[in-house]
Amino acid sequence: MPELPEVETVRRMLEAHVVGRRIRAVKLSGLGLRGGESPRSVPRRVKDRRIEKLERHGKYLLIGLSDGITLLSHLGMSGRWLFHTEPPGRAPKHVHVRIAFDDGTELWFEDPRRFGMLRAVETAKRYDDPALAILGPDPLANAPDPEALATAARGLKVAIKNFLLDQKRIAGVGNIYASEVLHRALVDPRRRAGTIDSAEWKTIADEIVAVLGEAVDRMGTTFSMYRTLWNEPGQYGERLLVYDRAGEPCRRCGGPVRRIVQGQRSTYFCPKCQSRAKTERIPHKTAAPRSKNRSRNPLPRGRRTPTL
Repeated sequence: MPELPEVETVRRMLEAHVVGRRIRAVKLSGLGLRGGESPRSVPRRVKDRRIEKLERHGKYLLIGLSDGITLLSHLGMSGRWLFHTEPPGRAPKHVHVRIAFDDGTELWFEDPRRFGMLRAVETAKRYDDPALAILGPDPLANAPDPEALATAARGLKVAIKNFLLDQKRIAGVGNIYASEVLHRALVDPRRRAGTIDSAEWKTIADEIVAVLGEAVDRMGTTFSMYRTLWNEPGQYGERLLVYDRAGEPCRRCGGPVRRIVQGQRSTYFCPKCQSRAKTERIPHKTAAPRSKNRSRNPLPRGRRTPTL
């Protein structure tokens, strides 16, 4: 699933290419997206409005339109926005929203798995939407406060990795970057959140900002389906220290990276670098080896003509 860096990459590209364009029409595939929800009210509510602003909170995109309407978008597992200066006459079957601008360009939302979300909300009440109202602070807009994190974690038995994935606490940190943050902070992902000391919280907070910022600079991470506005893969995969590197040597100490399962998700870490024997760890499942047939960057680097 695209995480904060991937969504921020899309936001920046949309901001550069669609702000100021007026929506002439919207075509829908007729199929539902997340939870079967259909964006059927979108065409009526956005027609003839101009795109004015692009915002992001956590993993959500907020496309601000003229006259007080915002398009709230989530990419889900396989969603992506694609911009066409010369759109093909016919969209592929997985394009569920096709926004046509009055200058002939088009913006498409493609989502093969249909776990994405798109709906029109009142701009003044956009943060009251149930999807956004439950989210914690955005770590790039507001750097995490180590003391606040320590207070929130006090007495908790949940693993620190799962604590970081709780979107009600920090909006936007997902599975890839949580593993990377904890490795750089030298914290065992199995540690109970309540056992993390103040110095460790300071390091974790700093690494959250650093890792996410570096990933944004390289357009995020692509393993399979994530693409930028120009259908390019993210380039942060080559910088990953532990994620998806089970059995490979740790880039810090040379020991083997290990994969376990926490909360039905893969966790990658270095048992040597991130070992803290003096603290209690939460039981976990031993993960079976994963196939290494996937390419982190399945498409060649470099800007290409926007196309599907």
